[in-house]
Amino acid sequence: MRLVMRSTIATLAVALAAVSAAAAQQTLVLDNGDRLSGTLSAIDGGNWVFKMASGELKVPATEVAGFTATDAIGMRLSDGSLVAASVATVGDQLQLALTDGTSRTITAADVAAVGDPGNLEALRPIEIGLFRPFSKFWGATVGFGFSNNTGNSKARGFDFSFDIDRKSPKDRQSIRGGMNRQFAPGDNDALESTVEKYYGSVRLDVFLVSRLFTFGFAGWDRDQFQDIDLRQNYTLGLGYQVLETANSDLRFYGSGGVRLEKYTSGGDNSTSVLGLGGGYRQSLGPMVFDWTVAFTPSLEDGEDWRVVSGATLTTAIFEGLGFRIGSRNEYNNNPRPDVEKHDWLFTTALTYSIGR
Repeated sequence: MRLVMRSTIATLAVALAAVSAAAAQQTLVLDNGDRLSGTLSAIDGGNWVFKMASGELKVPATEVAGFTATDAIGMRLSDGSLVAASVATVGDQLQLALTDGTSRTITAADVAAVGDPGNLEALRPIEIGLFRPFSKFWGATVGFGFSNNTGNSKARGFDFSFDIDRKSPKDRQSIRGGMNRQFAPGDNDALESTVEKYYGSVRLDVFLVSRLFTFGFAGWDRDQFQDIDLRQNYTLGLGYQVLETANSDLRFYGSGGVRLEKYTSGGDNSTSVLGLGGGYRQSLGPMVFDWTVAFTPSLEDGEDWRVVSGATLTTAIFEGLGFRIGSRNEYNNNPRPDVEKHDWLFTTALTYSIGR
């Protein structure tokens, strides 16, 4: 008897679940007569994004002949109003039964966004201006791992870095920082701390038109590899956004500014510099390739010019956790005495990202 009751209860639970799922089902009717069952998940421009068990389909609003949602959905309409309503088809229009008891008739083209009926404010469009809204579009990555340096120091050590970015259609801001602490074999082949490198920078890009932007950059670093107690770079320039998609980013820029250097062995130097460079970022499935290059000749000394190139390849492991391989090559045509012209740093690190 007890077994029969348990079986009956299980059957009722399955039946109730099936009824509930059916009640929440939405139906989309196309102008060619096709009827699709699933969920209206988004409005992308003038297209309805309809999610079904077999996949996702984008349908132009002009091809929607009917739509039914027995449970209330959140909607933002073309006039800016936010409503929570169930939907039925009446003729060639959609009849909304609002949760406040009123009704409204619209067309498929009047639906600008859909979402949670319990959080209609989330459907309100974001007004994007210069630095507005400041609290959105942020992402950050931290990394910790190992480094190997050749050139001015043939040493191994630890590497720590962080990147903080904000990117909107109007402006981009970035904050970079990190350190390398190198070790080399000493007496009895024991590893001893030899040299250190610390660096930090801030950059702001402001778009003047869709592709042309102006920017300001400030960078500071201490590099015992190259006898630099403190190097400061301050530049202003113009850039051109050649390509920007969800997976690709390509830009070039030119700038002018000043470089100030104070040396560990004593003395200092300051010079005006030009800057020519660019950056390329490409998503390759779970991997992201990032490359930058900069050529900075001195305006006061034709023999004093630098080329710095950096590349990283980061792959996602789980959630925000990833693994990164990095390479930084620096060529200084006019180095300090006893400092080699070419310096190469190779790093491997575990990374963690949020908001990306």
